[in-house]
Amino acid sequence: MNDEQAPNGVDAARRGKTGEDRSARDWVGSQEPVVDGDGRLDGSTTQESIVGPPAPEVDAAADGTAGVRTAGEAAAEQDAAEALPRQVVRATGPPRRPPMLVQGLWPALLAGGLLAATVFGLLPLAIAVLGIQLFLVLGALALLDAPAAGGAFLVSTGTILAADVVVLMDDGRITGLAGVAGLGLLASLVHQLARRGRSRVTESLADTLVVIVVAVAAACLLALRQVDGGEQVLLVSLTAAGSVLLAGRVGDRLAPEPILAVGSTRGWPGLVLGLGAGVAAAVVVAHAGLGDGNLPLRSAALLGLVIASTVATADLAVDLGAAELRSGWRDARRVAALRPTALLLPYAVLGPVALLAGRLVLA
Repeated sequence: MNDEQAPNGVDAARRGKTGEDRSARDWVGSQEPVVDGDGRLDGSTTQESIVGPPAPEVDAAADGTAGVRTAGEAAAEQDAAEALPRQVVRATGPPRRPPMLVQGLWPALLAGGLLAATVFGLLPLAIAVLGIQLFLVLGALALLDAPAAGGAFLVSTGTILAADVVVLMDDGRITGLAGVAGLGLLASLVHQLARRGRSRVTESLADTLVVIVVAVAAACLLALRQVDGGEQVLLVSLTAAGSVLLAGRVGDRLAPEPILAVGSTRGWPGLVLGLGAGVAAAVVVAHAGLGDGNLPLRSAALLGLVIASTVATADLAVDLGAAELRSGWRDARRVAALRPTALLLPYAVLGPVALLAGRLVLA
């Protein structure tokens, strides 16, 4: 028996009330939700996943057996339609950040604290530097969203403690920092092997090594303090760093455009004003004769420019990294870690640059 000789009742059931043939191929691509036999909605099933056509509503006049849906079935279908899962949309706006003046005030206060620790002696400075390193490790791991952050923090903490001890015991020589960083790499590999259910191993290892290198770099501040004439160089460097960050945020508040890069909140006027303030502050400190050295004003100006450029670059790097963050619960942890990282990172990368530039100008 072919399709043309099919019984009228079956043909009417296939065609439905409209007289249109609603075979299986007519349902392919349809995204209508499927309701099971009990009137409940299966949120994960659509008509697209059904091989054959769904049971059509059969006209009572066609076969005389089907009846009209009861009120209970209609209410069940309505409740199922209202229970459709809602799609969670991620927030698209940037996270809320502190005012510009506040962003510049905190780095200036930190610079003042480091200046006081430098004047009081090597031990207070070592304590201050260790605090910067620990909080920077915590903030950077959270900002990078590093996998296995707990073990990475332990490895990084042990490495920076070893780095500080090596610098202090070796009278300011930094030749042992490379070996300490190598031990940190070895400890990171052991940490990855000891993880249970290892996943994202490469990402976790890379994040740990980045944090270790940046935190160990801050130990160069201790090495500079122990060099002959290094106290004055360190005072000049810290003053220039705090000045460029504070003056730069004031410039960004007064003239935010033109911006330095797409997605950045830093502008060219703030950068120029910050660099000028860093150089001026360095010259003022050198002219005042603070510290144990006698740094020429020309050398102090060059040192201030180098330090101001380094600190401004580190600050811009964190600012550009914050452009990819979004407000909402997904990035809440990274947004919270943005503030301490932006505060501490410039002073960590300041260490090697200040040590190298200081030795050059002292020579």
